[in-house]
Amino acid sequence: MDEQALRRTLEGGGGFPGRLLRAMLWAPGMLYAGVMEARRGFYDAGLIASVRSPLPTVSVGNIVMGGTGKTPFVLMLAREFAWRGIRPGILLRGYRKDGEGESDEAAMYRRECPEAVVVADADRVAGAGEAARAGAGVLLLDDGFQHRRLSRDMDVVLVDAMCPWGSGWTIPAGTLREPKSALRDAGAVIVTRSDQASEKEAAALRGEVRRLAPCVPVFFARHRASRLRRLDGEAVPLAAIRGQPVFALSGIARPEAFWKTLDQVGAKVIGKLGLRDHDEFAPEQIRSALAAAKHAGGVTVVTEKDASRRVFRDFRDGETLWVLGIEQELSGKEDFLSLLRARLGVG
Repeated sequence: MDEQALRRTLEGGGGFPGRLLRAMLWAPGMLYAGVMEARRGFYDAGLIASVRSPLPTVSVGNIVMGGTGKTPFVLMLAREFAWRGIRPGILLRGYRKDGEGESDEAAMYRRECPEAVVVADADRVAGAGEAARAGAGVLLLDDGFQHRRLSRDMDVVLVDAMCPWGSGWTIPAGTLREPKSALRDAGAVIVTRSDQASEKEAAALRGEVRRLAPCVPVFFARHRASRLRRLDGEAVPLAAIRGQPVFALSGIARPEAFWKTLDQVGAKVIGKLGLRDHDEFAPEQIRSALAAAKHAGGVTVVTEKDASRRVFRDFRDGETLWVLGIEQELSGKEDFLSLLRARLGVG
């Protein structure tokens, strides 16, 4: 079973076999949930000590396995701080580094926000120190909600409106990384992809978040296609993709969200290939997609995160290999940023 099929099963799909698998994993999932809840309680009570961060720190995370839009949200925050003259530091774990020792996410952050100090280190405490020494004035902790060893001034938790809790069960029976009750420790909850949910679904989700974390402010965001460029860097008008035959390649946690965005901008998707998050496309897969797109008189389109991978950086077909940039559009953005700056104590 591939990762996408497994994810669908753990999120409640798969019919009877899926229900049977989840039932078999229910007991380990409950044990895992108990361990994670106890661990969070120990940190909250000070029984396990966190190491003080040398910088004002905000964590951007979630309580499910990937796919909530952390990367564009962190990028949005980094640009906001840079615009205000505060050099942002972005600290991430750095999954699946390439032969040059850099992950696709780190490469993307460096390219899309050159003002930022980007540090990839599984040891978040050491990484925070490195960011401070490099001149960062504020630290953005990418995927840090469960990583409590490094202190933070505010936790921002993202919840995907299309699949907020998976099947509602914790790992390994579901995709929850810890019980939903952990939301009470958030400084703010951001409901992402809210435009892809109905008003009734969005209202129900807001109500559930309020029930789980009654004192936590809730904001809504949507994914928006914001820019288009060729692989060689030349900008392309976003309108150029409307009606264009497109073969879509995506190696992110939820490639279906990328397909949806392409539909929203009016692209004519003639083919698509989604890999597991952080997996590398083989050159022959790219060549096959390019050939199919060219045969239809169209182009091949990838995400900015995918374009940062070495296999694409070494690929030379700038004319028909395009990169679609996606941003988070946050409702109540100024209120959120005011809250964030107050919690971090920065201007």
